[in-house]
Amino acid sequence: LGAIDQCVLRERWVGANGQTVFNKQPIRAAGALKLQDAMMYATTPHMFGVGLETERFEALRRQVKRPLYGCDCYAYGLCASGFGADLVVEADLGIYDYMALVPVVINAGGCMSDWRGQPLTLQSHEVSKGRVVAAATPELWEAAVKVLSTPSRWKSCEPSWPSVLL
Repeated sequence: LGAIDQCVLRERWVGANGQTVFNKQPIRAAGALKLQDAMMYATTPHMFGVGLETERFEALRRQVKRPLYGCDCYAYGLCASGFGADLVVEADLGIYDYMALVPVVINAGGCMSDWRGQPLTLQSHEVSKGRVVAAATPELWEAAVKVLSTPSRWKSCEPSWPSVLL
Protein backbone atom coordinates (compact mmCIF):
# COMPACT_ATOMS: atom_id res chain seq x y z
CA LEU A 1 0.00 0.00 0.00
CA GLY A 2 1.31 3.42 -0.94
CA ALA A 3 -0.17 6.86 -1.28
CA ILE A 4 0.59 10.36 -2.48
CA ASP A 5 -1.75 13.01 -1.14
CA GLN A 6 -1.66 16.51 -2.60
CA CYS A 7 -4.31 17.90 -0.29
CA VAL A 8 -4.16 21.50 -1.50
CA LEU A 9 -5.15 20.32 -5.01
CA ARG A 10 -7.45 17.58 -3.69
CA GLU A 11 -5.48 14.95 -5.53
CA ARG A 12 -4.67 11.52 -4.15
CA TRP A 13 -2.93 8.52 -5.67
CA VAL A 14 -3.24 5.14 -3.95
CA GLY A 15 -1.40 2.05 -5.15
CA ALA A 16 -2.18 -1.43 -3.83
CA ASN A 17 -3.05 -4.95 -4.96
CA GLY A 18 -1.98 -4.49 -8.60
CA GLN A 19 -3.81 -1.22 -9.19
CA THR A 20 -3.22 2.50 -8.73
CA VAL A 21 -6.09 4.95 -8.53
CA PHE A 22 -6.08 8.72 -8.82
CA ASN A 23 -9.02 10.27 -6.98
CA LYS A 24 -10.67 6.82 -7.02
CA GLN A 25 -10.25 6.39 -10.81
CA PRO A 26 -7.91 3.65 -12.12
CA ILE A 27 -4.80 4.93 -13.90
CA ARG A 28 -1.91 3.40 -15.87
CA ALA A 29 1.58 4.73 -16.37
CA ALA A 30 2.47 5.63 -19.95
CA GLY A 31 5.13 7.75 -21.54
CA ALA A 32 8.35 7.93 -23.48
CA LEU A 33 10.15 4.77 -24.50
CA LYS A 34 13.53 6.40 -25.21
CA LEU A 35 15.69 8.75 -23.17
CA GLN A 36 15.81 11.29 -26.00
CA ASP A 37 12.02 11.72 -25.75
CA ALA A 38 11.79 11.76 -21.95
CA MET A 39 10.86 14.53 -19.56
CA MET A 40 12.95 13.85 -16.45
CA TYR A 41 12.24 15.25 -13.00
CA ALA A 42 14.45 15.62 -9.94
CA THR A 43 13.67 17.67 -6.87
CA THR A 44 16.88 19.66 -7.34
CA PRO A 45 20.19 19.12 -9.14
CA HIS A 46 21.87 19.90 -5.81
CA MET A 47 20.68 16.64 -4.21
CA PHE A 48 23.36 14.65 -6.04
CA GLY A 49 26.60 14.23 -4.12
CA VAL A 50 29.96 15.23 -5.59
CA GLY A 51 31.53 12.42 -7.57
CA LEU A 52 29.55 9.37 -8.62
CA GLU A 53 26.05 10.77 -8.10
CA THR A 54 26.67 14.02 -9.97
CA GLU A 55 28.57 12.23 -12.74
CA ARG A 56 25.80 9.67 -13.33
CA PHE A 57 22.98 12.25 -13.09
CA GLU A 58 24.74 14.57 -15.54
CA ALA A 59 25.30 11.66 -17.96
CA LEU A 60 21.57 10.93 -17.86
CA ARG A 61 20.55 14.60 -17.96
CA ARG A 62 22.46 15.07 -21.23
CA GLN A 63 20.45 12.28 -22.88
CA VAL A 64 16.88 13.27 -22.01
CA LYS A 65 14.65 15.68 -23.89
CA ARG A 66 14.26 18.01 -20.92
CA PRO A 67 15.32 17.93 -17.27
CA LEU A 68 12.83 19.56 -14.92
CA TYR A 69 13.21 20.38 -11.24
CA GLY A 70 10.83 20.65 -8.32
CA CYS A 71 7.65 18.66 -7.73
CA ASP A 72 9.06 16.38 -5.00
CA CYS A 73 6.67 13.40 -4.62
CA TYR A 74 4.19 14.96 -7.06
CA ALA A 75 6.49 13.97 -9.95
CA TYR A 76 6.01 10.30 -9.01
CA GLY A 77 2.24 10.77 -9.16
CA LEU A 78 2.56 12.34 -12.61
CA CYS A 79 4.77 9.43 -13.68
CA ALA A 80 2.20 6.89 -12.43
CA SER A 81 -0.55 8.80 -14.26
CA GLY A 82 1.26 8.93 -17.60
CA PHE A 83 1.08 12.71 -17.52
CA GLY A 84 4.25 14.63 -18.33
CA ALA A 85 6.81 12.99 -16.05
CA ASP A 86 8.37 10.10 -17.89
CA LEU A 87 11.30 9.66 -15.53
CA VAL A 88 12.13 10.68 -11.95
CA VAL A 89 15.72 10.37 -10.73
CA GLU A 90 16.79 11.31 -7.21
CA ALA A 91 19.45 10.71 -4.60
CA ASP A 92 19.96 11.36 -0.91
CA LEU A 93 16.45 10.20 -0.02
CA GLY A 94 15.42 8.57 3.23
CA ILE A 95 13.20 5.50 3.38
CA TYR A 96 10.38 7.80 4.47
CA ASP A 97 10.84 9.81 1.25
CA TYR A 98 10.26 6.98 -1.22
CA MET A 99 8.70 3.84 0.30
CA ALA A 100 5.10 5.10 -0.04
CA LEU A 101 5.80 6.04 -3.68
CA VAL A 102 6.96 2.59 -4.81
CA PRO A 103 3.48 0.92 -4.75
CA VAL A 104 1.93 3.93 -6.50
CA VAL A 105 4.34 3.76 -9.45
CA ILE A 106 4.63 -0.04 -9.69
CA ASN A 107 0.90 -0.78 -9.35
CA ALA A 108 0.25 1.75 -12.14
CA GLY A 109 2.51 -0.29 -14.43
CA GLY A 110 5.61 1.87 -14.10
CA CYS A 111 9.01 0.80 -12.81
CA MET A 112 10.83 2.00 -9.70
CA SER A 113 14.12 0.79 -8.28
CA ASP A 114 17.50 1.89 -7.03
CA TRP A 115 20.07 3.07 -9.58
CA ARG A 116 21.36 -0.49 -10.01
CA GLY A 117 17.90 -1.76 -10.93
CA GLN A 118 17.39 -3.49 -7.59
CA PRO A 119 14.04 -3.39 -5.75
CA LEU A 120 13.54 -0.72 -3.11
CA THR A 121 12.75 -2.40 0.20
CA LEU A 122 13.16 -1.56 3.85
CA GLN A 123 16.15 -3.91 3.89
CA SER A 124 17.86 -2.49 0.78
CA HIS A 125 18.19 1.14 1.89
CA GLU A 126 21.79 0.81 3.10
CA VAL A 127 22.79 -0.50 -0.32
CA SER A 128 20.66 1.87 -2.42
CA LYS A 129 21.78 4.88 -0.34
CA GLY A 130 18.53 6.64 -1.22
CA ARG A 131 19.25 6.68 -4.96
CA VAL A 132 15.98 6.01 -6.80
CA VAL A 133 14.73 5.97 -10.36
CA ALA A 134 11.11 5.76 -11.47
CA ALA A 135 9.96 5.45 -15.07
CA ALA A 136 6.60 5.33 -16.79
CA THR A 137 7.71 2.52 -19.12
CA PRO A 138 9.96 -0.53 -18.71
CA GLU A 139 11.97 0.48 -21.78
CA LEU A 140 12.75 3.91 -20.36
CA TRP A 141 13.54 2.46 -16.93
CA GLU A 142 15.99 -0.01 -18.47
CA ALA A 143 17.76 2.76 -20.43
CA ALA A 144 17.98 5.00 -17.35
CA VAL A 145 19.32 2.23 -15.11
CA LYS A 146 21.95 1.41 -17.73
CA VAL A 147 23.26 5.00 -17.55
CA LEU A 148 22.94 5.33 -13.78
CA SER A 149 24.68 2.03 -13.05
CA THR A 150 27.57 2.45 -15.49
CA PRO A 151 30.91 2.13 -13.72
CA SER A 152 32.38 5.46 -12.83
CA ARG A 153 35.83 6.94 -12.58
CA TRP A 154 34.85 7.46 -8.94
CA LYS A 155 35.45 4.39 -6.80
CA SER A 156 32.68 5.37 -4.45
CA CYS A 157 30.78 8.39 -3.30
CA GLU A 158 31.89 7.78 0.25
CA PRO A 159 34.48 10.17 1.69
CA SER A 160 38.01 9.09 0.87
CA TRP A 161 39.67 10.42 4.01
CA PRO A 162 40.77 7.97 6.72
CA SER A 163 38.55 7.16 9.68
CA VAL A 164 39.31 8.89 12.94
CA LEU A 165 38.66 7.16 16.23
CA LEU A 166 37.09 9.41 18.82
